[in-house]
Amino acid sequence: MSVKGGRKIYRASTNYRKRKARKAAKIFFVILLLAAIVFLGYCVARPVIEYLSDKNGESASASDNAPWTPPSAPDDDEQIPENDLNDDKIPDEDTADDHTADDVNGFSAYRLPVSALNSPDDLTEALSYAKESGYTAVIAVLKDEGGKIYYNTASDMAKSDETAVVGTMYAGQICSMINASGFIPIAEINILEDNNRYGMNRDGSYHLLSDNSAWLDNAPAKGGKPWLSPFDPDTQSYAEFLSNEAASSGFDYVLFDGLVFPYFRNSDLNYIGDMVKSPERYKALINIENISADIAAKNSSVPIVMISAGDILSGKAEIFKPDELAAGMIAVSYIPSEMEGTAVINGQEVAVSELSAYDRAKAVLGEIKRLSGEEKTVVPVIMQSDFSQADFSEIIKAAIDLGMDSYIVM
Repeated sequence: MSVKGGRKIYRASTNYRKRKARKAAKIFFVILLLAAIVFLGYCVARPVIEYLSDKNGESASASDNAPWTPPSAPDDDEQIPENDLNDDKIPDEDTADDHTADDVNGFSAYRLPVSALNSPDDLTEALSYAKESGYTAVIAVLKDEGGKIYYNTASDMAKSDETAVVGTMYAGQICSMINASGFIPIAEINILEDNNRYGMNRDGSYHLLSDNSAWLDNAPAKGGKPWLSPFDPDTQSYAEFLSNEAASSGFDYVLFDGLVFPYFRNSDLNYIGDMVKSPERYKALINIENISADIAAKNSSVPIVMISAGDILSGKAEIFKPDELAAGMIAVSYIPSEMEGTAVINGQEVAVSELSAYDRAKAVLGEIKRLSGEEKTVVPVIMQSDFSQADFSEIIKAAIDLGMDSYIVM
């Protein structure tokens, strides 16, 4: 007997169950596929990531050995003894723009203003000017007349005068920037024309016999200044130290200037002693030049000594003993005011001031070349502001006609 109005029971059809099973299978398949992709991606990516990491590590290591970067400053607590010669970093030998003295037959050098060493930007600007002017070398004045030092030296003696060191760039940094600009780098060091007051007792100065106090070139009230003495062991060590700093920093040449005695009054000679009265006092100049030149040469730099042309012709250049000088190159400062009147040229008195710019330069430089001998190379040093452009060109032409393939412009 059937009962009407009872609860109806709905059952899923067979097709619906099949669709549901297929849908679940698809979801499961997608999950498996995604898992497989993730797994395979990791397997492939991992060696790539490791490879790139290794390459980055190699690049960082290579950058440590890249051509020169400015040397780091010595630790504040690190003390460098004056007698332990300092080794700055030298530009990598494979650097394309590096020069050595053996690579060049001659140079036209521009002496940078000391302000060029105030900062890397100032140096870059000065080097651009030298490049535009066609020079092949530049001179960086590391220590100038008067004693100012235009680089960050490690010398304890230099630092003992709080006003002496005015530069913040390292010698190696300066040399590297010059090299990178395509120039032959030349360092200039004025050795004895130094009026700094080093140490409590003014180390390196001339001293009075009476009380061992420092000799001054005038009364203190009139601005009297001390001078470095070539007889003093402190001065000799100081010159050697600075020469080593310049040469070991990569400079191809080191130019030594200021190898002179101050003007001594007769009373000064008696106050200081026999060493400055001796006719052989010039040997003290030769000795300190040889000390400086030898240490430069040991560091593969060519030493040059600067001497006044006027002093050579007048016989006042006590350092001018070519056979006794260690430096193979003599830079001759050609200043017209020092060569007025007459001069003895090859045994004959010549009115050099009446000659044309070309003839005068050829006579003076030719005589100095003759006196210097075949073993020395003479390099004219010309203050361009002392001459008209026409006369300047004539002087350069005279030097070239004498076989001088290098010159310096200040």
